[in-house]
Amino acid sequence: HQEVDMAEGFSGEPVTRWTGNRNMHLVEPLSFEDPEGAVWEAPAGCEINGATIPRALWTSIGAPFVGNYRRATIVHDYFVGELSNPVVTPAERKAADRMFYHACRHDGCSRKFAGILYIGVCLGTWIATLGEPFQKSIGGDQLEYLRDVPENEFATRKFWQIVDDCDNAIEKEDLDAIDAILATHLAG
Repeated sequence: HQEVDMAEGFSGEPVTRWTGNRNMHLVEPLSFEDPEGAVWEAPAGCEINGATIPRALWTSIGAPFVGNYRRATIVHDYFVGELSNPVVTPAERKAADRMFYHACRHDGCSRKFAGILYIGVCLGTWIATLGEPFQKSIGGDQLEYLRDVPENEFATRKFWQIVDDCDNAIEKEDLDAIDAILATHLAG
């Protein structure tokens, strides 16, 4: 993070260039200042793909580059180790997930939807720890369609169980409580 003179929110609109598959280069930097004053800047030239929202959930919550969370997805991609920034610690990724929640709220997502998206990116972190075979089965970059396979059904079922259990915490915007519920669900 760096300090830049800007009010809380985004520095502007994203300017991107498609590079193939689902990947894009950011042509101009895009930053978000969170409620604590930290500035999260995705630099010009970084490559992004929206993969932090698991592809198996796109039919449930939407694809990564649409809606009120489009800008949040772009900045989040860079800070969670997607493509151009591969060396990210678990603590840095968790901080980026929280930034994503605040960026979604800033751009007009309701508490409920931002909470659901937050759970989605946290589940994406968990899926990433399961290894390449599981990730490819839920939708590698080369797939043109999403097939119903046991891994997709498992991810979707697990996701909605967590969302249901987090309903009260989502309503209170209690990210610590959401994290605790996620930890319980994903421990097994």
